[in-house]
Amino acid sequence: NFFEDLAYKTGPLLSPATFREFLVPRYRQIIELLRGHGVEIITYDSDGNIEALIPDLIDVGVNLIWPCECAAGMDIRRLRAEYGHDLALSGGIDKRELAKGRRAIEREVVGKMAPLLEDGGYIPTVDHAVPPDISYNNFMYYLEVKCALAEGRFGA
Repeated sequence: NFFEDLAYKTGPLLSPATFREFLVPRYRQIIELLRGHGVEIITYDSDGNIEALIPDLIDVGVNLIWPCECAAGMDIRRLRAEYGHDLALSGGIDKRELAKGRRAIEREVVGKMAPLLEDGGYIPTVDHAVPPDISYNNFMYYLEVKCALAEGRFGA
């Protein structure tokens, strides 16, 4: 897992050209070494919107990104539509919605998680650390909805 935080809300902190010049060659070396030792999943952890870097990340061998921060516009449904299974996704459940109550939690989790779960290549989780404004009861309900949906029993 590369922990880089190379972006802020509206885009990367460096241009794709700079990324390709300075980081891609080093990532390529590291990933080739990892692949040579049987590592199949290479993850990239960055807050913010890294969409401009995704094609280069895929090209170099990264195959999963996280946390797909909603406040930065990293929409997991759109990313799946654009990159298919060349890129697995983790996160993308808007943590801010968990503070709004049961109906908001259901809308957020079911609306995003259901189609990606069916398609595979997705780890359902919030788009970053859970902030303190989310009550324990709301967080537990989020987990309940997520588990029920994953087990095929939500709304049954």
